[in-house]
Amino acid sequence: MSHDTLVFVAKTFGPIWMMGFFLIVAIRAYNPKRRAEQERIARSILPEQRAEDRQ
Repeated sequence: MSHDTLVFVAKTFGPIWMMGFFLIVAIRAYNPKRRAEQERIARSILPEQRAEDRQ
């Protein structure tokens, strides 16, 4: 394969592959079935607050 052929293949299939990967990530991120799990994960990094600390 020549350099020009490799560049053509990379410029053609690279963006297609990246768009497919982006779509998979976006679909998984905004899937309503995963909302509870994502909320739990998002709150897991926050410190626990006790009732007396909130006032």
